Amino acid sequence: MKKVFVGIDFSKEKFDVAVIFADGLLETACREFNTFKTTVSGYRQLVRWIKQVSAGLDPSQWLFCGENTGDYSKPLCNFLYGKGFDMWLENAKSIRDSSGIRRLKSDRADAAMIAEYAMRNHDRTILYEPLSPALSQLRELSLYRQMLVRQRSGFLVRRDEKMLTMEKSPVKTMISQSGRRILSELDKEIDKIDKKIASLIESDGELAEVFRIVTSVPGIGTQNAVFMMVYTNNFRKFGYDPRKIACYYGIAPFGRDSGTSIHSQPHVHYMANRQIKAMLTMAAMAAVRYNPAIALYYNGLLKRGKKKQVALNNVKNKLIHIVTALVRKNTKYDIQYKISV
Repeated sequence: MKKVFVGIDFSKEKFDVAVIFADGLLETACREFNTFKTTVSGYRQLVRWIKQVSAGLDPSQWLFCGENTGDYSKPLCNFLYGKGFDMWLENAKSIRDSSGIRRLKSDRADAAMIAEYAMRNHDRTILYEPLSPALSQLRELSLYRQMLVRQRSGFLVRRDEKMLTMEKSPVKTMISQSGRRILSELDKEIDKIDKKIASLIESDGELAEVFRIVTSVPGIGTQNAVFMMVYTNNFRKFGYDPRKIACYYGIAPFGRDSGTSIHSQPHVHYMANRQIKAMLTMAAMAAVRYNPAIALYYNGLLKRGKKKQVALNNVKNKLIHIVTALVRKNTKYDIQYKISV
């Protein structure tokens, strides 16, 4: 079946486009290239241009594909989704790893590489689905809160250092007073965001229900739950598959075994989302302290000779499996739940 594969290379002010016409893995016409501005007008021009060059091929046979570049890729993806077009937003490393050695690096070449990837792997397409308005706002609030928390932590460390190293002087007094004011303002802003997050969750039925399920697990607090919900689109992003979620969170170990010389111990991948991983680490540590079933599971791993870090990573993995199953079944955590080691 003939299809049109549209590779998009996103950037701040423009995006480059490459179009491949193919029947299976066989290209049936010369490739087309163009560049458009990152504006709504540019998005409309893109659609009109694809209609012109596709020679009347039905839009249901079009597949747009681009690298996930965060905020740069979202506006066009949301526009195409709203118009009913198939959009595939793929991990940049997956695209580059599958493309082999390339002699040329340019925006046009990158767009062609993405279109080729879509053509060769279209049977593995995961169609883009935007976050709901409430979940999107929740994401922005949680990220902003994290930024304020980091600033507060950095400022507090710097102020304490000055308090210890500077001798008494008018300057030291001024720094101390200024520091107290700034920390007080940061605390107020963080508290304001926490209240907004709580209000936003309660205002959306689906968010409120999933949040109650996730936080019913002892050890998982508000911030842990929010990050888990946001980065999995309420767990739908990975089809409620805990193994895929564990890989994305960076807690699924990967081993290396080749020939007679390479036999490394399984370890987590360096490209994992470190922010989520850090949040889940705190949840695991809290669960070990306050969740009897998790504590028993953790101590059982230690008795079997597991190192503490490995055992804690297993706890993270177990938490993901438990939470995902609860959300899928739409039920809260049972305190009598037992975990086999």
